[in-house]
Amino acid sequence: MSIECVRCKTANADDAKYCTECGNSLAPQIGALNELLDSTLRSRVQEIFQQHYKDQKVVEIETTQAIASRFLDWSKLFAYFVGIPIALLLFFFGLLGFKTYSDLSGKIEEAKTKVETAQQAAAQLKAEGDSLASEYQKLRSQFSDTAALGEQVKSLSAKVDVIGEKLGFTPTSKISPEAKGRIEATFAKFQSYIKGLGHQGTGEPISIDVREKMDQAMISYYIPDKRMMVIDSKYISEEAIVYREYMHLVLYPNGIPREDPLHYAIESGLAWYFPCSFIGDPKPARTVTSWDLTKKRRFAEMRSEFGSALVDGTEIWGSAFWELRQILGQSAADKLLFDAWFSFGADAVRNDGGASFVRKLFSLDKPHEAQIRAVFVQRGLSL
Repeated sequence: MSIECVRCKTANADDAKYCTECGNSLAPQIGALNELLDSTLRSRVQEIFQQHYKDQKVVEIETTQAIASRFLDWSKLFAYFVGIPIALLLFFFGLLGFKTYSDLSGKIEEAKTKVETAQQAAAQLKAEGDSLASEYQKLRSQFSDTAALGEQVKSLSAKVDVIGEKLGFTPTSKISPEAKGRIEATFAKFQSYIKGLGHQGTGEPISIDVREKMDQAMISYYIPDKRMMVIDSKYISEEAIVYREYMHLVLYPNGIPREDPLHYAIESGLAWYFPCSFIGDPKPARTVTSWDLTKKRRFAEMRSEFGSALVDGTEIWGSAFWELRQILGQSAADKLLFDAWFSFGADAVRNDGGASFVRKLFSLDKPHEAQIRAVFVQRGLSL
């Protein structure tokens, strides 16, 4: 007879005390005790599990209820602080005619379009405004220049009117309107320069007769009783020639004294020097004349006749005057020469070869007497 193991159900010999398979005791008391323990333990485990599961469920339910309650409280609070303003906002939009979200979004898009259009228009207006501002500044600048030019013309006209020696052209003059305008403009400047030296004028007009064929083998000459400058048409563009003939009028307001070639030589030198000084060139009109005021010719080269006074005297005296200009400066030399000429008479030079005119120069400028004297002594003039 075999004994069955209560644990693994293996059959064992009837005299075996332990299971040959699992080692469990084969005593009948042990089996009963095991069954009792298994039954009791199983029942207790089930009881504990059920109790634990019940407690866990309770905790979960209670936790869920607490969370739900707190969320509900928060929702009420949110509704109070947010819902009411939203409700008021919706009510306000309703008064304005916005019934749906699409109405509101449509109005917003329409407003954005209008804003963008306004911004573009503003940008265009700004660009146009900047352009207008720039043009305005240009116009202001041009107006300022025009106003300044007008004042200059007004001032120049006033100076010419004071002199009274307005320039005109004879009806027979062969000259274009453009050339006339150019000569009148430059001549007015020269007149203003001479007025600045002290010339007062006679108040009578002067004229230019431009001729295609000259009566004599001359390029220009001055007719005192007619107050007329006669100039070869080929040389009318040479400003220095026009200025020289005008200087005869200035230096000899009562006509040229033919009886004294030495006096005329000084006048001829001055008549050429002042245009050269005004232009700033010691030998202008190179195609017309060979006069060069940088040469240092001696007084012994000049003969006591009008022809030599004109040809030689112009360059001899004129070059001495130009050297004074280099020593004293243009303004000082020009004013000194102009004042000296009108402060001594023609009779003074008849017997001294022009020395009296030089003495008048350094009597008017004592600080530079030695320098003035040296200029003329080096050219052979006895002082």
